[in-house]
Amino acid sequence: MIHAVIADDSAFLRQVLKDVLESSRKITVVGSAKNGKEALEYVRSLKPDILILDCEMPVMNGLEALRRIMTECPLPVFIFSSLASEGSSVTIRALEYGAVDFFLKPTRGAHELSSIADELVRKIEFIVRKSKFVNFAAGQRPVAIAKGGSLDSLSSRKIDIVAMGSSTGGVQAAMNVVPLLPKETKPVVWVQHMPPYFTKSFAERLNATSRMEVKEAQNGDILRTGCCYLAPGGFQMKIRKASQHMQLVVDGQEKVSGHCPSCNVLFDSVAEFYSNNAIGVILTGMGEDGKDGLVKMHHNGAYVIGQNEESCVVYGMPRAAHLAGAVDAEFDIHRIAHAIMRVGGFQDSGK
Repeated sequence: MIHAVIADDSAFLRQVLKDVLESSRKITVVGSAKNGKEALEYVRSLKPDILILDCEMPVMNGLEALRRIMTECPLPVFIFSSLASEGSSVTIRALEYGAVDFFLKPTRGAHELSSIADELVRKIEFIVRKSKFVNFAAGQRPVAIAKGGSLDSLSSRKIDIVAMGSSTGGVQAAMNVVPLLPKETKPVVWVQHMPPYFTKSFAERLNATSRMEVKEAQNGDILRTGCCYLAPGGFQMKIRKASQHMQLVVDGQEKVSGHCPSCNVLFDSVAEFYSNNAIGVILTGMGEDGKDGLVKMHHNGAYVIGQNEESCVVYGMPRAAHLAGAVDAEFDIHRIAHAIMRVGGFQDSGK
C-alpha cells in the first residue's frame, strides 16, 4: 500500500482527492494538510511515500514547503497545479526545486478529477514503486555520477542540429543541460511532454538561466544557431525545408505515441532532413516516446546520447531507445551538455 499526504487549502478538494486515491485500493492517505507548514510536519512525522502539494496556500506556501522538504526530508512530490499562466510559472519553479511531476486541478467540478483517477493512480504507483527519486534540486548529485560513457572517447563531427526529448523529470534535467550549452551551439529543438501554458513558462525560465536563447517555438520559426526551440504544449512540432533555410512547423493536435507534442514526430522529421550531422538526445521520461524516431535518426547516421539510469527520475524513454539499439552512449545528466559540446565541436566562449 502506498502512503500519501495531501496538502491543499480546500477541504473539499482534499476530501475528493482522498476518495479518488483510496478508491484504487492501492493508495491510502495518511495525512491531510491545509497549508505548507502542516505538510512539512506531516512529511517529517509520517514519512509518506509521496506528497501531493498545492502551491497557493496560507501560512506557508507550497514552494517554501517544497524547498524545505527537499533539504530536510526529500521524497517524491506531485504538484496540484492550476491551469493558468500564474499557476504554470509556479509549477515550473516547483519542478525545478525537485517536484517529480504535476497534474491539473479540476475546473469543472469533482467529476473531472474522478475522470482522470486511473491515470493519476498509475503515475503515482509508477513513481513510488518503479522509479528512483533523484534529488537534484537540493544541490545533491547522484551517488552513481561516475557511471556512464567516457567523454574522452567522443570525437567531434560537423553538426547542424541537436534534437532532444524528455518527459517525467525533464524540467530538472533541462536545468542541468541547456544553461551549460554555449551561445555557439547549433539550433536545439526540444520536446518536453507538457500541456499548454506550461511550455511557455518553462521556456521563459530556461531562457533566464541560459546563454542560448530559449523560446517556445512558433510556426514558421527559422532555425538559427544559438537558439533552443521548445515545442508548445498541445501541438506537434517538426522540421521542414523552406528555400535556403530549415523551418519549424508547429501544427496538429492529434496525439502520436500518446503525446502532443511527441518526440517521435520531431525525431522523424530530423531523420528526414539530417543524416550524420545531427545529435539526438533522450532524457528521463515514462514510456517509449522517441524510440522509433531515434532509431530512424541513428540509422541515418546521427549520434544519439541517452541519459543513464542512475540519474534518471524515470528510466523509461532512454531505456526503450537503448534497448532498440538507437543510443551510442549514455551519460549522467551532469555530463550530457559536455557530451553535446564534444560531439558537436561547440566552443564554450564563457559568455
